[in-house]
Amino acid sequence: VEMAQFNVSSDLLWGLTSKYNSSLVKRESGRIQMSHSPYNLTNLHAYKYCGISNGKAAGIAPVDGGVVLTIKSRGDPKAHFTKSPKNADKKTKLAKDFSRDFRRVAKCIKANVGGYYRPDLTKAALARWSKYHRSLVAIKAKKGGAKK
Repeated sequence: VEMAQFNVSSDLLWGLTSKYNSSLVKRESGRIQMSHSPYNLTNLHAYKYCGISNGKAAGIAPVDGGVVLTIKSRGDPKAHFTKSPKNADKKTKLAKDFSRDFRRVAKCIKANVGGYYRPDLTKAALARWSKYHRSLVAIKAKKGGAKK
């Protein structure tokens, strides 16, 4: 038995979910709208950065001991990942040693996000990576400073 698949344009999907979705956070009586969806690099509630409605989206998230770059790869309806959603995302674990590998990670982000995928998200991805980089370096410094 084959399941029916529905193709909806990203504009229509954004129109339906832009005002009411679970990742929308409104501040100051709704004047400021933020989003905490997993593929949103800037946390702004805008069509450009929304991972729910865009077919191509990228996200960077912290995990134990590092950071993971996730690229949403849902485009071809005949591809194998449409029937198994857990395989739909390409995940790349970024460097463990932040002091040595910052340039290598920046090059990886530029190649994966900016090269052919979504060049408009390159700056946002690098900014998100540098935030996580600074926070994890500070955590390592606090842990290492206790030894004497």
